[in-house]
Amino acid sequence: MTHLKPRNPDALPEDKRLALRDAQRLEWLTLGLRMSVAGALYLALGGTQALTAVWLKSLWALLPPVAFLVACRVEQRAPRPRFPYGFYRAGTIAFLAGALALGAMGVFLCYTGLHGLVTARTSALATLWASPFAQWHGWLVIAALAYSIAVPMITGGARQRLAIALHDKGLYADATMGRANWLAGTAAIVGVLGIGLGLWWVDWVATLVIGADILRYGARHTRTAVCDLIDEVPRRLDTGAVDPLGARIHSHLVALDWVADARVRLREEGRRLTGMAFVCPQADTAALLDRLAQTREEIERLDWRLLDFELVPVDARRCAAQMHIPGA
Repeated sequence: MTHLKPRNPDALPEDKRLALRDAQRLEWLTLGLRMSVAGALYLALGGTQALTAVWLKSLWALLPPVAFLVACRVEQRAPRPRFPYGFYRAGTIAFLAGALALGAMGVFLCYTGLHGLVTARTSALATLWASPFAQWHGWLVIAALAYSIAVPMITGGARQRLAIALHDKGLYADATMGRANWLAGTAAIVGVLGIGLGLWWVDWVATLVIGADILRYGARHTRTAVCDLIDEVPRRLDTGAVDPLGARIHSHLVALDWVADARVRLREEGRRLTGMAFVCPQADTAALLDRLAQTREEIERLDWRLLDFELVPVDARRCAAQMHIPGA
């Protein structure tokens, strides 16, 4: 049923198609490196709660690249009668799932840290003076934590650039979490050193710091994903400002001699955009259908992200009511 398909199915420009291929390769590399981090932390896992927190975070960190790779496959499925708009929001759904998992992990770690402080639980990791200095198990733990800090630096910058080029919020959010990784690893190292010095409470405070930062990122990403699913106005990845494409389309429409006024609506479909414009034509407009078709093609050439765009002519008597949106 070809009428179910959007106007530009899978019409990625060549440079964007190559960028998506590079992003998929980087995600496979990222997945492998993060698995090695999880393995190193597991082997070094001692009785420190902060290290356990970082290890649990490393397990969560496997979800975003897996979700991205799965979403890339799902969004390629053709539209069908049950899903006439296609599967382009698979990436947003994967982003939401990862954000919810991140938030839940943050809540768990905050609770664990508070409970440990209240109950004054001590760590099973020995202090520095309980064994020969060079043989203290904490050095192995710190080495594993240092590795977990270094790994995000390998692919973080390249993934962030590709995320901006592809307008992929899930990939961008994951790539820009370098600060969280640094903070979590550093806090865990401080917790391990605190135990080594006999300061048992430092471990639980480090767990609280890690949990609070993870919870903050989880809440932020959840809000972004939910706003996308309820069709918030598209925003730029790097600044969070409203995407200027809507204003460009509006300017293009009102500059036409046969258009009296227009209202543009855009929404995100994963990394792509769809939208429509209510157009109030001039009273003496002739050959309206031909003008609409030509204008639609002009608008879809404005930005590669436009998967589909519709123009809806509105009767002049209804223009004022149709163009007005409360709060707009």
